[in-house]
Amino acid sequence: MDNIEVRPIRDNLELNEMLYQRWLVLRAPLNMDIGTEKDSYEDSAFHLVAVCHNQIVGSARLRELSTELGSIAYVAVLPEFQNQGIGRKLIKKLIETATEKNLKRLRLRSRISALNFYQKLGFSPEGEPFDYLGIPHIFMHLDIPTSLK
Repeated sequence: MDNIEVRPIRDNLELNEMLYQRWLVLRAPLNMDIGTEKDSYEDSAFHLVAVCHNQIVGSARLRELSTELGSIAYVAVLPEFQNQGIGRKLIKKLIETATEKNLKRLRLRSRISALNFYQKLGFSPEGEPFDYLGIPHIFMHLDIPTSLK
């Protein structure tokens, strides 16, 4: 999709729009309340959005857990925009950002239904599947190649 811009959020208004988009995709289908789509790390995290015609259609977050380890979370694309490469663009941009921050490894918690998506981007599953919010998940990781740095 050429008309999709992937970029960091610009201000608090956009942060709130992104949080609502995240809730619509990740929490509303589980009948969870508004507010459950965020945590105490929002202010210290790096947020990306995918924007189409001034509407946030996708979002993802990167958080530094240490000088070497980053965490990707809350990857969400509106259903009508899924399977169009937007999620891939978001993850690739987060990997690029992690590389710029000299992180050596990324981890995430993937829904089992998204396992193949992340594997195609180089992530490997680790450990056993577990239940989170009533949905099977698995931890995944990516060692950032030193050739990218």
